Amino acid sequence: MGTGKNLKMRKSLEEQLTQGWRSLGMPLSRPKSCSPSRPTLLPAASCWRCKCLLPLCSLGSVVYDCFEAALGSEVRIWSYTQPRYEKELNLTQQLPALPWLNVSADGDNVHLVLNVSEEQHFGLSLYWNQVQGPPKPRWHKNLTGPQIITLNHTDLVPCLCIQVWPLEPDSVRTNICPFREDPRAHQNLWRAARLRLLTLQSWLLDAPCSLPAEAALCWQAPGGDPCQPLVPPLSWENVTVDKVLEFPLLKVHPNLCVQQVNSWEKLQLQECLWADSLGPLKDDVLLLETRGPQDNRSLCALEPSGCTSLPSKASTRAARLGEYLLQDLQSGQCLQLWDDDLGALWACPMDKYIHKRWALLWLACLLFAAALSLILLLKKDHAKGWLRLLKQDVRSGAAARGRAALLLYSADDSGFERLVGALASALCQLPLRVAVDLWSRREMSAQGPVAWFHAQRRQNLQEGGVVVLLFSPGAVALCSEWLQEGVSAPGAHGPHDAFRASLSCVLPDFLQGRAPGRYVGACFDRLLHPDSVPALFRTVPVFSLPSQLPDFLGALLQPRAPRPGRLQERAEQVSRALQPALDSYFHPPGTPAPGRGLGPGAGDGT
Repeated sequence: MGTGKNLKMRKSLEEQLTQGWRSLGMPLSRPKSCSPSRPTLLPAASCWRCKCLLPLCSLGSVVYDCFEAALGSEVRIWSYTQPRYEKELNLTQQLPALPWLNVSADGDNVHLVLNVSEEQHFGLSLYWNQVQGPPKPRWHKNLTGPQIITLNHTDLVPCLCIQVWPLEPDSVRTNICPFREDPRAHQNLWRAARLRLLTLQSWLLDAPCSLPAEAALCWQAPGGDPCQPLVPPLSWENVTVDKVLEFPLLKVHPNLCVQQVNSWEKLQLQECLWADSLGPLKDDVLLLETRGPQDNRSLCALEPSGCTSLPSKASTRAARLGEYLLQDLQSGQCLQLWDDDLGALWACPMDKYIHKRWALLWLACLLFAAALSLILLLKKDHAKGWLRLLKQDVRSGAAARGRAALLLYSADDSGFERLVGALASALCQLPLRVAVDLWSRREMSAQGPVAWFHAQRRQNLQEGGVVVLLFSPGAVALCSEWLQEGVSAPGAHGPHDAFRASLSCVLPDFLQGRAPGRYVGACFDRLLHPDSVPALFRTVPVFSLPSQLPDFLGALLQPRAPRPGRLQERAEQVSRALQPALDSYFHPPGTPAPGRGLGPGAGDGT
């Protein structure tokens, strides 16, 4: 029972005790300071007590003081005379009952059943119970009478708790957390968990509840092989939700990913945090250097089959190129990612060796073509047929390379740049060769934005590619400025803004009618409506992403767009890869998404 809760109960206790004392033949004499009808009530710190204050009360005193008792419980009061136990009086009082709460499952839904009387008023609140910091409220409402509240199973997490209390002054609130051991709640918790990159070397874990987990770095090679943990030489780190963590890296690499495991050593989450800002996975080899006493060191190359010692006579790719990798390491062509007294990690590029292998393959093809030409000279009747077959092979080889796509955007802010990087990485999963200034900052700094864009555009158009204009509020403002004045104010954007530099070449294509077939426009839902794009640029299709992803991908993959069913699958693939970046941009962690809530009337709780 809360302090000062129920005056009716106080009066009832007074009357029953007074009648009990009188039934024992002991009349109560009261001083002038006591009320003629009942003993004096004195408020004290929201408690209540009744006591005869003067010596005339020869039978002793009765004091009612404040104490707590659970709602729905039974309170017993025991009184006796002096000397003790000669005469006794016992009193039992039943406190108001709690709303009866039951949790039941019905398929994918969970029902909260509150069976109370129709005139009973009570409050109900759902919240996330945080180990550190105050609880995070999710839904609250004042209700009357019996209620059945339905929750979707996707809203359940282990820290989702329910608070119920009667709408009375100083009422005790009852809290229960029924989903702590629910397997579905734990699965939803890991689905909602996100790794968020803060700087190039710091990150944190966003999740509704605390997670007993550890994290370590792993190396993800292209090709779909499992990510290989870098433990050792690195170690596992304990992870706390919303706590910034840093790995002791000297440099970062797109192939470095974070693995998240729970206390049962089961992999739950893996994200390559640096892929969006540094581009897609690279075909690099990771070298592990181990240092021993007396300056002894050994090197091995990390491969799917294990770590291959260098030099080695094994039949793996790293073993065959071992001498070249060691030369690159000594000449400083490898990127050092980590360094410690016990060892180091190096990322060595493999592109040039792949180019050499392709050069040898092309040389073999040329020799084969020369021999074939000699044969065809001897058989002129079949020459035309062989030439047609050779032409078809060349065309199919060009199609396998994928269409070139140049992405142009206005660098409004760092969050929008990360969103563009996520879109470019997602498009790389398709038969597209994507170019974006985010991945070519070094070349842009050396050549200048204008020269870099002109070179990219010329190569793109020569290969039959497409230029994607990604519109944002900043890009629309810049286009309007150019259309009104014919020139942009210097210094309005950063030195790496290829969009600003490209307008001097893009606008003539639109003004002279050369844009259709070469350009495609796009913008993000909830950030910009396609009608906000200047009319001149709407002479080419402008798609809203991700709602119009299938049409957007169909335009990019022309003239060899796949059938509708396959196109829809690729659109869903790109949408899944893009969704975490969209959620991070439009709904920063810790902010509930608009329109999303729990229970009836979610979002309008008090």
